[in-house]
Amino acid sequence: ETTKTSLKMEASSSSSSAQVLLTTIRGHTAALPISSVLSKGWECMLQAAYQRDGEFRQATKHRFASGELSAFRKHRIAKRNHYACSCRATITFCHQGRPLSLLKLNDLLQKHQTKNEALYLSMKVPIRGGIDRQNRVGSKFGGGGVSSGQQSERERKERLRQLAMESIDLAKDPYLMRNHLGTYECKLCLTIHPNEANYLSHTQGKKHQQGLARRAHMEKLLKEREEQTSGPVPTKPAAAPVAKKPRIGRPAYQVFKSRDGDTNQRCLSFELSFPEIADDLQPRHRFMSAFEQRVEAPPDRRYQYLLFAADPYETVAFKVPNEPIDKEPGRFVTHWDPEEKKFTLTMYFQKEQPQEEAAAAKK
Repeated sequence: ETTKTSLKMEASSSSSSAQVLLTTIRGHTAALPISSVLSKGWECMLQAAYQRDGEFRQATKHRFASGELSAFRKHRIAKRNHYACSCRATITFCHQGRPLSLLKLNDLLQKHQTKNEALYLSMKVPIRGGIDRQNRVGSKFGGGGVSSGQQSERERKERLRQLAMESIDLAKDPYLMRNHLGTYECKLCLTIHPNEANYLSHTQGKKHQQGLARRAHMEKLLKEREEQTSGPVPTKPAAAPVAKKPRIGRPAYQVFKSRDGDTNQRCLSFELSFPEIADDLQPRHRFMSAFEQRVEAPPDRRYQYLLFAADPYETVAFKVPNEPIDKEPGRFVTHWDPEEKKFTLTMYFQKEQPQEEAAAAKK
């Protein structure tokens, strides 16, 4: 950062050399010839300013010794003295906001000497100490300087998060979801957030608020459309509770194993008696795989189950080999005798292939 010092250069009518009127950092005015400025440069100007402020420094030392100044005022004066005496680069002269070289400065001085007019210049001097954030335009004295746009945005989000923590219950938020990674997701905006505070800041943002407004508008339109298209909904009479009938046990059964004399196919016949079954009912049967049942664990893929069910009897199951069943006519037969109330099922397994033919079929 550079500090700007006003220069007033006047041409004397009685002398051929011009004088430089230098306004110091403390507000005093120091006069020195332009020839010394051009020959010695900015060091001469700083030395003149330092000598001009000698009287003020002597008075300040007296006040330091007498204890009239506060500690804060002492710190400010020491800091100002450090800035006034510590420069690290050359001075740049400016006229009407434009920097001047030494040649242009000499030409400008000669023109104003002939006209006997005052020449006003500005001087930029780099100083050590970095950016002075406390003395910038618009900053409050002792407040640390004007905050940047990024800092203001961060403070705004933190303030909104504190307000949301007081008024929003995350347990009742339908759009908040915690995933398996431990982060939080907004199901409305499809965004991911590292913590709850970040999600709360998101809920106060523009994207989430627009999503809520859009969702509310869509729900309102759907509700109006349903009211227009659908009339009064007819009320259905309440269904009478179905009384559960108690089970009376398992039915009596017989299983017969045989082989076909012509094809040598294995045959299984199941005969079950249901004497207490109602007249208008008939037993039902189905096949169940080993992975579908929940009685035997672990499941064995070599077997399957044949189930028989008839109310009010318990459902019974028979464990049979898990092999292809012959579904040709006359090879899978069921019969229900309503007089004796016996149910018969006869089935044949497919013909067994020789090992050589089975291996060839697999290839």
